[in-house]
Amino acid sequence: MQPFLIDFRQAMRSLRKAPGLAAIAIGSLALGIGANVTVFSVVREMILDDLSARSPDRLVRVEGALVSYAQYRQLRTTAAFEGFAFYRSFGDQVWHTGNRSEIVWRLTTSADFFDVLGIHAYAGRLYSSVDEGRELAVASYGFWRKRLRGDPNAVGQPVQLAGRLYTLVGVLPRDYRSIYGHGVSPELYLSDPGNTDPHDRLYGLVGRLHGGASLAQTRQVFAAAVERLKGPETPRQIVELRPMSGLRANAAKGGDDRLFLLFFMTLFGVAGMLALIGCSNVAGLLMVRTLNRQRELAIRKALGATRIQILRPLIAEGLVLVLCGAGLGLVLDAFLRDRLSGLRWPSAYGIPFEFHFQSDYGLFLYAGVTALAALLLSSVLPALRGADVDLALAMKQGEPSFSVRHWDMRNGFLILQVALSMVLLTVSSLFGRSLLHLAEGGPGFDTAHTLIAAIHPLPGRYEGERSWDLRRQVLRQIQSVPGVEAVTSAGTLPLMGEVPGDLLRWQGDRLSVLHKVSMMGVGENYFATLNIPILRGRDFRMDDRGRTPMPVIVNRTLARDVFAGQDPIGHHLLLGREKETVVEIVGVAADFKMRTLGEADTPAVFRPDFNAQLLVRVAGNPALWVEPLREALGKVDGTAALDVRPLHDAVGGAMFPMRVATGFLVSLSSLGLALSLIGLYGSVSYAVGRRTREFGIRAALGASRQRIIWTALRDGVAVLACGAGAGTPLALLLVRPLVDLFPAGFNPWAPASLLGIIFLLFATGAVAIWVPALRAVRVDPSAALRQE
Repeated sequence: MQPFLIDFRQAMRSLRKAPGLAAIAIGSLALGIGANVTVFSVVREMILDDLSARSPDRLVRVEGALVSYAQYRQLRTTAAFEGFAFYRSFGDQVWHTGNRSEIVWRLTTSADFFDVLGIHAYAGRLYSSVDEGRELAVASYGFWRKRLRGDPNAVGQPVQLAGRLYTLVGVLPRDYRSIYGHGVSPELYLSDPGNTDPHDRLYGLVGRLHGGASLAQTRQVFAAAVERLKGPETPRQIVELRPMSGLRANAAKGGDDRLFLLFFMTLFGVAGMLALIGCSNVAGLLMVRTLNRQRELAIRKALGATRIQILRPLIAEGLVLVLCGAGLGLVLDAFLRDRLSGLRWPSAYGIPFEFHFQSDYGLFLYAGVTALAALLLSSVLPALRGADVDLALAMKQGEPSFSVRHWDMRNGFLILQVALSMVLLTVSSLFGRSLLHLAEGGPGFDTAHTLIAAIHPLPGRYEGERSWDLRRQVLRQIQSVPGVEAVTSAGTLPLMGEVPGDLLRWQGDRLSVLHKVSMMGVGENYFATLNIPILRGRDFRMDDRGRTPMPVIVNRTLARDVFAGQDPIGHHLLLGREKETVVEIVGVAADFKMRTLGEADTPAVFRPDFNAQLLVRVAGNPALWVEPLREALGKVDGTAALDVRPLHDAVGGAMFPMRVATGFLVSLSSLGLALSLIGLYGSVSYAVGRRTREFGIRAALGASRQRIIWTALRDGVAVLACGAGAGTPLALLLVRPLVDLFPAGFNPWAPASLLGIIFLLFATGAVAIWVPALRAVRVDPSAALRQE
């Protein structure tokens, strides 16, 4: 231990004498390790970390057809699971508190939901199986801190939701991760009162495996139980059990969840490449430093120093740099995680998100492993190279110069940095171009002058015709606000990620092809309000309410796919799955984005839906009309919850994932490029310094200025060419699995983009090698020839 401490102190003194090298090395390692640990925190929060539960690897989700409440109660009596719970009805609801009403997001569960999860409360208690039939509520920590102001006396008090009283019995832990994952956090959990209609469908079933039972064994037992209970209404496919913990749960999913996993794995890979660039940069710097000490190391070797004794001080210097870099990287990580914790996903519905980026043993273990890998790559390899010193060559100061023709490990590190920078630039440019593609394409409707205005009255206050009267009063009040140009209804807001689907076929032909269509309910003048062109026919009118056959409007894609050039206006079709409705096409509208900005145009049918969720077009900046519209809605019903916000929140929410992804990747690739350029600059600068005598002799023999500069430049240019040549096929290989992440109509294979990246790499690299190369022509021949 004593020799190591001596080496450690000597390494610190030695590095203090080279502050420039130490600063670059520590900065490179801090950026690489800090960014890597931060991305690990994000990936762990969004994908790797399990939902909050005792032994989450023992939890499974029952997937397949929806199960009725009566069937759930039957299945619960079987011995297939140690515990069996359900959850359903995640959505917004009116929370009446004092003299005002607000919107909260709640999730209804069975009373034994938290028993199956096996978690404990932060404050109070969680409802359990003994509370079945009681109307109880549990608050999330965020709801308790923000909306209830952290009042400890709130536990045990009644909470009025949609006109029903629930008793708040507890608060969930601060770091609770919901069953939905991805940061989605219901604000209130409500116990099912037990009077659910037996035919109501449940959206989620969760089971806990018996101790010692495998997933395959449980699947067999559960399938047998389903078979015994099977009746005419029993779904045929409710025996697919999916794990709910770790990477397996995400890998088992499809659709958007698979893309979610793919993106975060890509982000993880990019951060790893950045760390590798940083380590390669430091390795190159330490290798240069070791070469400068070859005479010292050769004398030690000649005096009988063992290989270990030569390696120790070299590795000690690397250890000091890695420890300082890791410490600074953790400070950077803490800053970035604090910023990310405040990130909020904009949404027209205001869905609550909570992110828990924790500093725990797992994070520090990962940081330690990353630092150890950095030590091995950036310090041990150069030290091993330096320990193999050639005594005769070192005494002549004749180590090989930086040159591709005299290949050594320094060249390899530089080419690796350039190649990885090429890959990072390619990936970040793809996401940047796709973001521009989304922004340029737009949603196909006007968001710049539109607001959402919704009124949520207490249940039972407006029923039957009274609900229609409420809508008329709301319309009258909104239209009285100066600057309001048009008003319509929307059953489902566009760009909210979920649009119901249905089936469509020709009337009178039972064998006609069934067409899958998206279905949206909209109000009068919907298309005119959102500035969506009506290509044929007309928009909806108020007198379409109750008409038979039901008037519908189809989009251009459906008209093209189903009618193949015929005029669809006036045609009658059948719409529905189990219960079909006759509909009459009265209009054809232009295509617009319904679910996401990146989706391809799909067949869609719009039906009349005159509800109180309104879209309002105004004559200016919609933010200026938020308060006037809230005041107008408040005059209709002072007890109702009001929700007024600009519609561009929906577009902001739709673009938020791509914007965040692009920001992450552009930042990481820019750091990678900067580190690579620093490494290239340092190596060329070192080579010019070592070849001062050679350049002096060339100048004395009459070599031109251009010839000397090219001699200094050509090896750097060769490294750039080799790096770009190696990085291009790697980048193209990485693009192929990422294609699914990009929006419809986007071409990731554009040659101009790849050529632009290569040009950027060579242009910035040329600057990095040109600056030290200019020193070669400033060499004084007489001074150079007098060098030892």
